[in-house]
Amino acid sequence: MPATAFAPPEPRGKVLPPPFQPYGVPVSDRLADELATLRELALAAGRELLASLGNLGRVEAKTATEFVTDVDRRVEELVLAGLSRHFPADAVLAEESGDRVGAPGGRTWYIDPLDGTTNFAHGHPIFAFSAGCAGAGGLELGAVYLPYLDELYLARRGGGATLERPRAGEPARPLARRVPVDVKQSLLATGFPYVRDHNVDRTLAAVGALLKAPCHGIRRGGSAAADLVHVAAGKMDGYFELRLRPWDTAGGTLIAREAGVIVTDLAGVAVAVPSPTIVAAAPGLHAQMMQVLAATAGPEPA
Repeated sequence: MPATAFAPPEPRGKVLPPPFQPYGVPVSDRLADELATLRELALAAGRELLASLGNLGRVEAKTATEFVTDVDRRVEELVLAGLSRHFPADAVLAEESGDRVGAPGGRTWYIDPLDGTTNFAHGHPIFAFSAGCAGAGGLELGAVYLPYLDELYLARRGGGATLERPRAGEPARPLARRVPVDVKQSLLATGFPYVRDHNVDRTLAAVGALLKAPCHGIRRGGSAAADLVHVAAGKMDGYFELRLRPWDTAGGTLIAREAGVIVTDLAGVAVAVPSPTIVAAAPGLHAQMMQVLAATAGPEPA
């Protein structure tokens, strides 16, 4: 696949321009080297997550249904130290520590040290480290690591996406590009917001309509990053959610797009980093999901 913008959304949306190139080297070579560095950071994060499973330490409530653990903070500190060492000019937006200012007009890293904290706290195996890097032309690098499942997904813009099983010693293999899927043959995923407001009702309305389409089923894994990469890998076919943050979606969005998944917001626009809404699906299915979502969950309230 050429190093151009990701596949356009269906049926509408806009394509972002080619990536900004500030370093004087071919973007494909630079991104390949940077992806290797990101892989090492993801592996280090995954090792810490596995070592801490069942040993949360201090747990603090953000809201009545959302919390943060010492593990979140420890993994984030580890990764931020690596980003400061390898990419000191880049800005960072991380879930627990907030913003780090970078060079004017430079790139931004979106970091979720533990996507699926609730799952992790309960010993449920679906949790992930997620990282995405975006420049002036959109997402350039993405990594999602589900260490319990031994699934490391990586992507660089224009270079495709891969799945590696590092603990099993299985090398990375390219993800096949998604082919069209009809809703009646699809397995879907969604998520529910931490704030239990009108967005719960919107989500449930869409779930009911999609189940009656009928699709094969709808899963709620508890990790947006995991849902996105599983659509990329063909383990599921479509995913939507209505209340997310950029660090939830950045890494998985690039991986999905590089595997031929159409990823937009609820308005059908291929924004660089979808937030707060996201719709990700195989070709064909995306348009069908958009029709159902427009009639049930959408449009996004002002």
